[in-house]
Amino acid sequence: MNNIFLIIIILFLVIALVAVIYMYYKERRRSEKYKQGIISQKEYLQNMSHDIRTPMNAICGFSQILCNKQIRDMLSEEEIADYGVIIQSNTDLLSTLVNDILDISDMESGKYRMNIGVCNVNDVCRKAISTVKYRCPANVNLYMTTDVDDAYTIESDPKRVEQVVMNYLTNAEKHTEEGEIHVHVSLDENPGMVTFSVTDTGEGVPPENAERIFGRFEKFNTINGGTGLGLPICRKIATQLGGEAKLDLTHQGKGARFVFTHPVRA
Repeated sequence: MNNIFLIIIILFLVIALVAVIYMYYKERRRSEKYKQGIISQKEYLQNMSHDIRTPMNAICGFSQILCNKQIRDMLSEEEIADYGVIIQSNTDLLSTLVNDILDISDMESGKYRMNIGVCNVNDVCRKAISTVKYRCPANVNLYMTTDVDDAYTIESDPKRVEQVVMNYLTNAEKHTEEGEIHVHVSLDENPGMVTFSVTDTGEGVPPENAERIFGRFEKFNTINGGTGLGLPICRKIATQLGGEAKLDLTHQGKGARFVFTHPVRA
């Protein structure tokens, strides 16, 4: 009887010891994740504050110049126009940064909604191009080709489709100093899908980073600015629309080709 009682006590102590060890390592992992989260959050806030401060400084600085009558009178009409373009460009950049932050926040909270309706595939591409073309470097030819009729439509959210193409274009403009940026729409490349693609002649993306660039806050070139949220948002939108956003690994040579596929729902 004493032996049985002793065995029960030993088993109880072993179970208790295992439970303590389990709780210790669980708490340790939680603590490590928490610390890593704090570090990531700190780095994110530092990057975000820099990305927001840069266009804000430009907007404030050039606005002050144009609002100061004495300084403005010393400027030529061409200089005034150039300063206006700089203000507009940085205003749009700041707006994009804020929209990216709000979009990723809505995605994480489950509040990101699609407004499905009639989407003209050629029109959304043209709108995306017209929105970003003023930021295109002078030595880069930005153009569009399409295999579909201008009247062709699909069932989708036009704003979200345009957002994906626009994000691709913005990314291409950041990394292309000369050559071309080519937007193309195809029904043949992926049967049953509309394929939107943006091809550039920029620095390109190494194959080993093909997936990493779609991770949040991933930026391989800190000089060009941005939050590192554009491509992750593209992938999230594409997934919600039943398609795919990816880097085309079959594209060889100089530059990169980003693809967005969307189901054909007439």
